[in-house]
Amino acid sequence: MDILERMPWLAQDAVFKRLANIAEVAAMSKEELAKYDESLRIYRDTVSVMKGQYQEGLEKGIEKGIAKAEEKARQDKLESARIMKSDNMPIELISKYTGLTVEEIEAL
Repeated sequence: MDILERMPWLAQDAVFKRLANIAEVAAMSKEELAKYDESLRIYRDTVSVMKGQYQEGLEKGIEKGIAKAEEKARQDKLESARIMKSDNMPIELISKYTGLTVEEIEAL
């Protein structure tokens, strides 16, 4: 009881709510307990599925973002190579600075 008295009021309230819930469940009939267990299982299954879907969506979003960033970086490299090529910079240097192949640069 000493520990309970040292707890903040909100924590004490949570403890008593939990104890009241346990007492309610303990007082249930077999049929009520079976329904309660089934609804609790359904709730937990639903939460689990939702967490899985959220994680899957997050991963797909990250993959899309990475793909967009990679495409943007490639377009920026091509644009830089076009400018360098129009300034008559040697293709080997353009390749060195942009990471593009000589063939890609010649095709510009």
